Amino acid sequence: MKTATYTLELLTPCFCAGADQAKAEIRAPAIRGQLRWWFRSLGGNAADERAVFGGVAGTDSASSLIIRISDLKPGPAWQLPTRLDMNSDSYVYHFAKASADGKRWTTTGAIPPKTTFKVHFLNRRALLPKLQAQLDLALRCFLQLGSIGLRATRGLGAFICHQHPFTPAILAEIATKAFAREHRASPQLTSVDHIAREIGGLLKGTRKATAMSYKMSSPFGSSSPRQTSAIYFRPVRTDSAVNICTLVIFEAPHNRVLGPASKRAHPVVGRTQFTKPI
Repeated sequence: MKTATYTLELLTPCFCAGADQAKAEIRAPAIRGQLRWWFRSLGGNAADERAVFGGVAGTDSASSLIIRISDLKPGPAWQLPTRLDMNSDSYVYHFAKASADGKRWTTTGAIPPKTTFKVHFLNRRALLPKLQAQLDLALRCFLQLGSIGLRATRGLGAFICHQHPFTPAILAEIATKAFAREHRASPQLTSVDHIAREIGGLLKGTRKATAMSYKMSSPFGSSSPRQTSAIYFRPVRTDSAVNICTLVIFEAPHNRVLGPASKRAHPVVGRTQFTKPI
């Protein structure tokens, strides 16, 4: 059985929970779901996805991949924002605060930044070389660009992998799979508050500039019809010894992750100037 272990450190608070929405926890199913999203968005078809991750449609098949979590070491207590700015961080935190009747918006509802934990990936059976290569690419992308939990598309639940920190080469790699991407090296983001203000401001300003409000279907996602965003705002850190982040924005190919109402002829990232509210 092939096994790989990685140490992840949260850069931003993670709102991930099981049956008890008021108690945050790092869950293997959440990581599996994100890894499966990467596999699909990078071009894996339904048959390949089923061969790797299993499925229940038709004849049941077990996943080839086992994921386990261990050695969780909580970071310093993180203080929930006492006030959300409608021009910035409310666009990041609002649904974490309002969902589940507010149960997540407690000191136990979020896992704090600087929390570390180990993720173990075990291949229970050998895959065909093509499928193994697809899974390896999805794992590389998850480790360098992934995030976990609620509002993962808006910078929450972001982490650094100590063994495989972010490098610009991963952006060139996803570009070959039709991802649009942008790396904003400035401003340098020095705290969780700074990250939330930057992402929230860019999201609100750009939605307004492009007339893609939260009330309409778009690549930014919508509540009705329910559609997760194809656009991810991801703080990244290249040096685990320096607590400074920059911001990556990437957009998955619409035909792989969006429903018909949200698709556009062209991606937003790379064709739109991201801007903050005036």
